[in-house]
Amino acid sequence: MSIKGSIIKIAGPAVIARGMTGARMYDIVRVGAEGLLGKIIRLEGDTAFIQVYEDTSGLHVGEPLESTGNPLTVELGPGLLSSRRWIVRRSGRLSRR
Repeated sequence: MSIKGSIIKIAGPAVIARGMTGARMYDIVRVGAEGLLGKIIRLEGDTAFIQVYEDTSGLHVGEPLESTGNPLTVELGPGLLSSRRWIVRRSGRLSRR
């Protein structure tokens, strides 16, 4: 189920769109003519607040966007699930465990 809306405001990586009735939190959204990848982070009525994961400098108010109706997913395989575990120390450094 795709839901189509249009951009009403752009502020850095954040985009606000109208016409998103039926969209859900954390749905993946394709933004603008280039189909930039984003995620709905807030909903108020038919207005969606979207965090775009790509450069938004080419976007313009009025451009269309479309919710995919699906959350962000990543397929993991055996090569990505190794026995090595990484942890982040309080200092911000990565360490093997």
